[in-house]
Amino acid sequence: MKKTLLYRSMDHDELTIMVRSTVKELEEKELVKKAATGEFAPTLLGQAIVASSLTPEDGLFVHAELRRALQAFVMDAEMHVLYSFTPVQAAQTNINWQIFRKEVEGLSESNLRVLDFVGLSTYRERTFLPV
Repeated sequence: MKKTLLYRSMDHDELTIMVRSTVKELEEKELVKKAATGEFAPTLLGQAIVASSLTPEDGLFVHAELRRALQAFVMDAEMHVLYSFTPVQAAQTNINWQIFRKEVEGLSESNLRVLDFVGLSTYRERTFLPV
């Protein structure tokens, strides 16, 4: 910390508080762990998120979704695979809801089960909003 430009450009006590808070958060999210020597090391999850070039938030989201997929992966249609491998950043695009609705109405029963599993209500409620 003392060898960074940030250390030279801000209040040292404030920086210490920020660093400790960040390290604590990384530990709580199991992205780093403290070794017996007192040094911090990345966990396998932390290493995977860094290697993926995702933000910690996006990486944790993808990890949680993959863990959920392991519980009930729907293999009789392609929708679950498509959902699981769609880049997280793609979720931040503008959605044409009329096209989305038309596409959902044409889905098979199997694909509709996938939408239910990933948290989208389907034709049963006539809404297509996250539940």
